[in-house]
Amino acid sequence: MRKIELLSPAKNAETAKSAILCGADSVYIGPEEFGARSAASNPTEDIAELCDFAHLYGCKVYAALNTILFDGEIPRAARLAQKLYEAGVDAFIVQDLGLLEYGLPPIPVHASTQCDISSAEKAKFLEACGFDALVLVRELTLREISEISRSVKKDTRLECFVHGALCVSHSGRCWLSHAIGGRSGNRGKCAQPCRMKYELTDAEGSQIAPPAYYLSLRDMNRSASIGEMIDAGVDIFKIEGRLKDAGYVKNITALYRRILDAELAKRGMERASYGRSEIPFDPSAEKSFNRGFCEYFLHGTEGSIAAFSTPKSRGEHIGKVSESFRNGFIFDNASEIFSNGDGLLFESGGRTFGASVIKIDGDKVFVGSGQKYPSVPKGARIFRNKNAAFEKLLAKPAERKMPVGIRALCKAAETVFSMETADGRKASATTAVETGVKAVNPVSSRAKLAENLAKLGNTPFFAKSVIIETESGEIPFLRASEINEIRRRLCEALKSDILSRHGEARRKTPSKPKFFKAFKSALGPEWNVSNRFAENFYGKFGAEVSGRAYEAEAQSMDGKRVMTTKHCILRELGMCKKKAGGKIPKEPIFLSNEAARLRLLFDCARCGMEVYFEGRR
Repeated sequence: MRKIELLSPAKNAETAKSAILCGADSVYIGPEEFGARSAASNPTEDIAELCDFAHLYGCKVYAALNTILFDGEIPRAARLAQKLYEAGVDAFIVQDLGLLEYGLPPIPVHASTQCDISSAEKAKFLEACGFDALVLVRELTLREISEISRSVKKDTRLECFVHGALCVSHSGRCWLSHAIGGRSGNRGKCAQPCRMKYELTDAEGSQIAPPAYYLSLRDMNRSASIGEMIDAGVDIFKIEGRLKDAGYVKNITALYRRILDAELAKRGMERASYGRSEIPFDPSAEKSFNRGFCEYFLHGTEGSIAAFSTPKSRGEHIGKVSESFRNGFIFDNASEIFSNGDGLLFESGGRTFGASVIKIDGDKVFVGSGQKYPSVPKGARIFRNKNAAFEKLLAKPAERKMPVGIRALCKAAETVFSMETADGRKASATTAVETGVKAVNPVSSRAKLAENLAKLGNTPFFAKSVIIETESGEIPFLRASEINEIRRRLCEALKSDILSRHGEARRKTPSKPKFFKAFKSALGPEWNVSNRFAENFYGKFGAEVSGRAYEAEAQSMDGKRVMTTKHCILRELGMCKKKAGGKIPKEPIFLSNEAARLRLLFDCARCGMEVYFEGRR
């Protein structure tokens, strides 16, 4: 039976643990080097501790080794992979095929979204390379996901993003940050030029629209389509956000856990890990960092995907300012809606600014910012991007418990205790009975023994049932300290059994590549081949590498295509070339700011655009 998995991001081990307690089936985390988020790297020792914690719940830990690598880095990355394997990770997320050529430890390998898995042909190629899971590009529709699912083997799992920040370009196919400042996303160091403000001009230099954040997109939110995605063949539902704080990860994980459980129940499907979470908050996507939401082409080109006004968090929409005063505004029932410390964003006439709530007096909300007393325009839309009351709830710990059955069999000379999970993982302990020492009141002693055995407290377990059996009808006298020690031994033994079984299950016979002639033309720099090991690997599939990755060779990026995207600025501005008639500005169209000048080529056949680097400014 398919096991549907909820995969959460982790900036560090503590964030990962929070995600697991809130219901994640797996987490992905960056190791010391070679992760696509260099600001979210972690010592192997921390990852080893995380693995023990995760594996108790049947959860998995994936290490992101998903940058492209230069020749001298491949052996170092392979040594790191061996350390991570020994630490207990369950899979590697990889972009550089040179690692497959060099060799990795015997656990599953996932093809990163940086591999640009955008078609059935690419999926089948990477499956033949030996990947166990494929992280599809974000731009695919449900129909396209379904086509890929039908094209690969049943045991090849498909992974799709469902929530979080969006890269405007196809992942792994963006070199804009590299072109502007030498900081490459393929090397884990993207400077996010897509979140910068640009001027938009036509071929004659005339402004098409006021300066704005034309490459900045809203965040993805596919919470309404989880059932459809399961039916289309998605096995792993991935939340973006390895740079997000623990509060964000807890909230979004809990939200998707709730949705996913409901969809699994409808289909009679099982969760991929064990235990149920108790959380001290009601999850809400709008209450965490967001730039506004979209489903991002899952159902085709529908609605707006852009966030032109600001690249910062908008948060949840509260309403409009009906009346304002010098350092605040009036809002009905303000004391029930706002809290001191709330962060607000106001939007009016295409301008946005932020402020914090510093005081509430009846329906009056007083705000302050860097301007000390900002003027709040009447009619401005109010968004809350920091909910102080909600963050207090998020700071409280969540719990995750697995149900166990406890049994005590009282014999003449000994009592045998056992503890067992629903899926058959089991531990036992035995204590000798002192000769002639029996409980004075068997009925109350039986109840007391059951009550004390069920006190599992600060462990990953809760007692679903406690059964006391006797061969003679007599209950031995056991001191409270003895019962506590038995309970402790049972819990430790069960933990050991769980970890031992997980350790055996995670190992696999390495998948051997199934080579075939997969390429008819040479591979240029856009294939991100950056070392001789990757060249050799592609060569076994009949490919010739005509140029290494842009990052691997010192060369000018002037005139090079640095981005391919399904985002279309003209469509967002109501100037779609298919619909707008005479409103279309004269091409070529440029984006420019103090950092760079970019030329846009609109691709109406694929309903998107390509971006070319004209040079630094």
